[in-house]
Amino acid sequence: MTKIKWLWSIAIAMGIVLLYASLSAYFIRIDGWYASLRLPSFVLPSKGMTVGWSVFYLINILVLARIIYSRERLYMIVPLVILGIVNILWCMSFFVFHSLLAGFVILVIQSVMSIAIMLALIKSDTISMIFWQAVVVWYVYLCVVAYCILTNA
Repeated sequence: MTKIKWLWSIAIAMGIVLLYASLSAYFIRIDGWYASLRLPSFVLPSKGMTVGWSVFYLINILVLARIIYSRERLYMIVPLVILGIVNILWCMSFFVFHSLLAGFVILVIQSVMSIAIMLALIKSDTISMIFWQAVVVWYVYLCVVAYCILTNA
């Protein structure tokens, strides 16, 4: 029974994450506007960004599946889903509306939210918290990149 429950937890988590990952990807447009941006020297190449986002989504699936599997922490799904929705808004504001300031502000919000999620996971699921640290680092990295783009540093 527990193997079936774990598989269902993974399937549900994959569905949730793939939904907001695909909606985020829908709004990403690497066009002339993006090419004209003055990117800092430490920005990952496009393949590196792809790997970073892939790891980010895999960690989301893992953490969501662990939360779904242990039903006493189901309340933790809400901030994770909100973080996914805010990620869609970031893709829209940055890549569609070309708003550097809005993109930066949204990334700051996502960084704070990911830290809050990590702190909540400390008490309830140490393994998920350890994996989630990579998400915090990813958002902080993106925040620094966005700040450098915004200020032309």
